[in-house]
Amino acid sequence: MNIFSKTIVVLSLLISYMSYAQQNPILKKSDPNFLYAADPAAEVYNGKVYLYCSRDQPDAKGYSSMQDYMILESSDMKTWKNHGVVIKPRNFDWAHGQMNAPDAAYKDGWYYLYFPFNKTYIGVAKSKTPTGPWQEAVTKEIGVIFDPTVFVDDDGQAYIYGNDHKVNFEGKGSHIYGAKLKDNMVELDGPWVRLSKEVVNEAVHVFKRKGKYYFHARVGKITEYWMADSPLPKFAKHVGVLAPDSPSSPNHASAIEFNNQWYFFYHRGDVNNGNNYRRSACFEKMTFNEDGSIKPIVYHK
Repeated sequence: MNIFSKTIVVLSLLISYMSYAQQNPILKKSDPNFLYAADPAAEVYNGKVYLYCSRDQPDAKGYSSMQDYMILESSDMKTWKNHGVVIKPRNFDWAHGQMNAPDAAYKDGWYYLYFPFNKTYIGVAKSKTPTGPWQEAVTKEIGVIFDPTVFVDDDGQAYIYGNDHKVNFEGKGSHIYGAKLKDNMVELDGPWVRLSKEVVNEAVHVFKRKGKYYFHARVGKITEYWMADSPLPKFAKHVGVLAPDSPSSPNHASAIEFNNQWYFFYHRGDVNNGNNYRRSACFEKMTFNEDGSIKPIVYHK
């Protein structure tokens, strides 16, 4: 290969990298109808990626002002549609207080949005489309957990996960917990099961790849992960670090496969004139080693 050809290859790789890296943050403050999108819970429905996000207030000085949810949508991971605020759970007479990270799941023709209210109570809304309109799926909480996240397995069985931060199932502590959901998606089908020996802080998320179940959560300032052969293991195997400290905000992440590529979604507070309480959703490509372990995430912006 001559010098000219090598130069073309290098420039092509550089342009490709810059095009990818410049995706972060997904929403720019100069965008029309900009909102601070935090806690991105990524799902793939009908060939598109949907991010179910908390919304940070532009004047937030804490998390107590978190009270509604927004959705971002993309068919190519380059162009994103901002649906804006799609649900205000405080319009339900039973939902109140601080509303942290949400998650979504699909089953039998309905999309379900799981959200915490008053920090640890689990509320549920449902819709016939991935973006709404949303209606009450319940008239009270379905249980208590911190940062609820839901996973529907290949056989259709659904599970809900989180950690017992501020709940303390087995004395004061904070571990990964999971439980089965009934077919109606709004009732627990059995007790909460402790899944980690190790203490975690928050931000539990679960995904499956090649028959293995992955559980990740924030531990201190970093995101760590566990692996298991079943969705409710008697203690998943702690593997190690998945992602470093999220810049200028405690991390909350999710992961999906889309068009044969895995992606890691997270938020950061060092963009869009943000901070700990004004966060912006971002993503990175995620790759795996031959043994199924994950190569640690590197952040770009």
